[in-house]
Amino acid sequence: MSMDMSITAPPRAAAPAAGLVPLSVIILAKNEADMMERCLANVVGWADDVLVLDSGSTDGTREIAASLGARVVEQPWLGWSGQRNRGAALAKHDWVMCMEADEVMDAPLKRAIAAVLAANPDPRDGFSIVRRDEFFGRLFPNLRNRARQRAFIRFYNRTQSQWNPDHLIHEELMLPGRSIPLPGVLLHWRNFTLGEQLDRYLSNVKLEVAQLEAKGTRGAVWRMLLRPPARFLWCYVACGGWRMGSAGLVQAMMVAHSEWLRWATLWERRHAPRVPHPPAALIAGKES
Repeated sequence: MSMDMSITAPPRAAAPAAGLVPLSVIILAKNEADMMERCLANVVGWADDVLVLDSGSTDGTREIAASLGARVVEQPWLGWSGQRNRGAALAKHDWVMCMEADEVMDAPLKRAIAAVLAANPDPRDGFSIVRRDEFFGRLFPNLRNRARQRAFIRFYNRTQSQWNPDHLIHEELMLPGRSIPLPGVLLHWRNFTLGEQLDRYLSNVKLEVAQLEAKGTRGAVWRMLLRPPARFLWCYVACGGWRMGSAGLVQAMMVAHSEWLRWATLWERRHAPRVPHPPAALIAGKES
């Protein structure tokens, strides 16, 4: 059962609209006190409505967001798709831009969104956005293939589209119209250490495997053998990670390792049941 707890922002001057059609920016957050000021400085005063949907922060995230001009609602975690759909339902305007607290829009992307809104867009359409990750303090190439890039939509009309509830992670929008690419970049900048990034990959593996299992995908040995090196070549060669020097090599190897973890965990679920105690024969010394 969901529970909304709103924090009212202090009075402030009316924000100028991003375009002629009003826009709501929805920001998902949990314990993002260190990121809130940077994120909100990027959108408060530009968008007509800024909503921070918080899923149980204990570090003052909600209070910081409200003090900086955002409208804050507490919503216990519903999963990635569920949380995004809940945020869209709470938005004041039909056109919404979905973000996370560790993301920032660059100036060309903001100008592109404003131009779309000024042109009174078709509400059936959504707009795909290039998101690029920071690694070791540098902005890396986008690793999505063409199909996944077209499906990476964050700017859309909530009356026509919703997030697919079957996607537990790497969620996608169910869109009745066209996916139209926008110029500019959504910067995903966390400044993680290598260990922190690996922790993030490990936490994602559980959801990725559950999603694969729901589709009936099996953890075949050939996938463990072939998918990781293919992923490495994609990141390091096809996407240009080699241009980033040694950091590009480290990132490509890390992404390949996360690929192996995904398929190895899926294989483990089917072929390697847990054995909490040693068999009696081993204890008796009858089996080597």
